[in-house]
Amino acid sequence: MNSIRRRLTVGLLIGFCLLWAAGGTMLYFTIREELTEEFDRALKATAEGLEALTTQDKGSVDVDFSGEFMPGFARQRFPDYFQMWQDGGATIKRSPSLKEGDLPDRIISSARGPKCWNLSLPDGRPGRAIGIRFVPQMEEDTKNQPSPMKLSEPVTLVVARHRAPLDHRLHLLATALLLVGGAVVVMTGFAVPAIVGRGLAPLKRLEEHVASVDAHSLQLRFPTDGLPTELRPICQRLNELLARLQASFERERRFSADVAHELRTPIAELRSLTEVTLKWPDDAEATQGALQDALAVALQMESIATGLLALARCEGGLLPVHLEPVRLSPLIKEILQPLSDQIRAKLITVSVVVPDDACWLADPTVLRAIFTNLLSNAVQYCPASGSVRLTIETSGQRGQLSVSNTTNDLDADDLPHLFERFWRKDPARSSPEHCGLGLALTKAYAEALAMELRAELTNPKEITLVLSGGQTCPDATRGAG
Repeated sequence: MNSIRRRLTVGLLIGFCLLWAAGGTMLYFTIREELTEEFDRALKATAEGLEALTTQDKGSVDVDFSGEFMPGFARQRFPDYFQMWQDGGATIKRSPSLKEGDLPDRIISSARGPKCWNLSLPDGRPGRAIGIRFVPQMEEDTKNQPSPMKLSEPVTLVVARHRAPLDHRLHLLATALLLVGGAVVVMTGFAVPAIVGRGLAPLKRLEEHVASVDAHSLQLRFPTDGLPTELRPICQRLNELLARLQASFERERRFSADVAHELRTPIAELRSLTEVTLKWPDDAEATQGALQDALAVALQMESIATGLLALARCEGGLLPVHLEPVRLSPLIKEILQPLSDQIRAKLITVSVVVPDDACWLADPTVLRAIFTNLLSNAVQYCPASGSVRLTIETSGQRGQLSVSNTTNDLDADDLPHLFERFWRKDPARSSPEHCGLGLALTKAYAEALAMELRAELTNPKEITLVLSGGQTCPDATRGAG
């Protein structure tokens, strides 16, 4: 299973184990270096003591060695060894522990002085040795002689000692580090899962909370107080998502109810017409009237279905859009022509402010549908003796259309609902000729053309629908059109 907890636990355990191993190894080698240097310093002190006991007299070398002062060379168990040579290879002096054996005369020296090396001692055990070269000092009673004979060549001294004490201490050190490291690893094996579990507890609670959310509990929200900094943005985004989902589900429920309500009336009318016609089948005039009424009802239902299909195509990105220059002044005149009878009947004052050369790059069919819905909506819901105002403004490469009409029953709380499907504010917005899809479809068309449609309440008696984001035509294209 791809678990964050498992990956964190395994990763931390491996990381801590590697750190403990690296730290223990570094500590071991550091202490081993110190213990070895301490061992070498003791060897060097012994060699320097033998050097101080070595004198020369009339060209001969004498070592005033006494086992009383250096008992290590006379021990029976793990004795020390030394041997001194002249440059010609003749042995000057050797320790009693060597008997007839010899030590290697390997000399390792540097600017910092003699160095030590490991070797196999005469008894076959591992040891460590140090070698120095020096010129023996003169005897005190011959220093003041006129021409004392001096050695011209230095002598070589090698001192060796068993490594057993050093190796024993190093073995104890390694054992202690291994035991301590093992104990630390075991404790880490218990501590890391507990720490990881405690650290991931908020994530576990969030997981349980998410698992409890379904279509019937979209009103729930994730608490953000006390959450770690890393989880707080996630909970905020989830809360925003739940709010959008809740609004979408409520909108869909309202949509389903509105569709059922819109279709129930025409279906009931069709049923009544059919029942009446079947009751008096011989009445030709009544049958003709019923068929005409049925046709009107069918057209109304077709209008609802067509609007819903158009909305679905727009929201699904399936509406084909072909941009070309569209001159706005002739288009608006064509749209207003069929509305002229209604405008005269309601005594509406219409004001149109459109530059003669106004031209937008848009799909002609979609743009015509947008303008038609906006103007017919303004005329339809404008009260008698009211006014309708249409204005087109241009700023740079963008154009804006504003359609305003007088209103008596809309307020600021109604603006968010204007573009909802089937929304109509009774009684002024209830009409058998309109099913409440016009503005919703207009907004979807505007988005398909990368435009924005919004509603503004200019004053308590006037509402304005603003279509912004229109792409103006280049000057050459405008002139050609």
